[in-house]
Amino acid sequence: MTGQIALLLRVFILLPLAGLSATLPFVTYDKAAGLLTIDLNAASLAIAVLLYGLLSGGTFAWSRWVKGVGGKT
Repeated sequence: MTGQIALLLRVFILLPLAGLSATLPFVTYDKAAGLLTIDLNAASLAIAVLLYGLLSGGTFAWSRWVKGVGGKT
């Protein structure tokens, strides 16, 4: 059972995440060395922009969604 869980995690989570991360502009893959390199400065900037967008304008979108499904904000 543990082998099946590990296989599912690898196939459905880790491999797609690796493919997605390889398309990001701050991630590079060196095929010869087999290394995945992440530019931390660019990554932190991208995360900050994403968080700002989610917390500033995103709160309005979340409140509209909550009201749409019958909740109160």
